[in-house]
Amino acid sequence: MASYYDIDGILMEEEFVPVVFQKAINGVNIDESTEKGCVEQGSKTELPFWLAHELHMRQAVSISVPTCFNQKTRLEIQADAACVDLRSRCPYFYEFGCKLAPL
Repeated sequence: MASYYDIDGILMEEEFVPVVFQKAINGVNIDESTEKGCVEQGSKTELPFWLAHELHMRQAVSISVPTCFNQKTRLEIQADAACVDLRSRCPYFYEFGCKLAPL
C-alpha cells in the first residue's frame, strides 16, 4: 500500500483493473443498473486497484491484466521502447506494474 504522504502512490491505487468475482457476494451494489444488491459468481467488472487487491487477498476476485499492459503494448516496447508513450496509457505505468506483478 502507499505511504501516508505519497500522493503518487495514492493516485496509482485509484487506477481501475478488470476483475472476475470468484464468489457470489451479497449486500453490495457494484452496478447501479441492477437492483439485486448482490454480485453473482463469474461477474466481470472494473474496480479501483486498492479494492480489487483487498478482494483478491480474500480470494473473492481474480484480477485480470489491465489494458495498459496488453500484448500490443509489450510488442511496441520490444520494438522501440523510446517511441512508446506509456504515460498516455497509464499515468503510473511502472509503479502500477510493480504492484500488479506479485498478483
